[in-house]
Amino acid sequence: MDNEPTAPLPSPTQSFTPPPLTYAPYADAAADVESLQTPSSPRVRWAGIVWGAVFAVLAGTALWTLAEASGLSAISEWLRTLSPADLHPGWVIGVVVLAGGLLLLILGGVALLRNAQLRMTVDP
Repeated sequence: MDNEPTAPLPSPTQSFTPPPLTYAPYADAAADVESLQTPSSPRVRWAGIVWGAVFAVLAGTALWTLAEASGLSAISEWLRTLSPADLHPGWVIGVVVLAGGLLLLILGGVALLRNAQLRMTVDP
């Protein structure tokens, strides 16, 4: 290995100059200016509302279950009794299908809400 210092890069010789901006006049510039001055109301983000509600329900259920000592002991006992031999393929497939169906149900609901919102903004 060489112990010589690394040579610095040469300075750039070319520079980029952007092309000049051109103005293209519009036929109805007054309507464009008026539409800029009247802002529309902000859109509701339905996906955030729906997913927030789903996570709030999950958190509420977990708090309700684990708030009492009996619920916590029941869940810890159930977790201790689980073993890989108890996992049947039909049960695993059923849980996966149920989770996928729930996900599709939530995504479909969000799509319906978004579609309804777009129809309300497009149709006068």
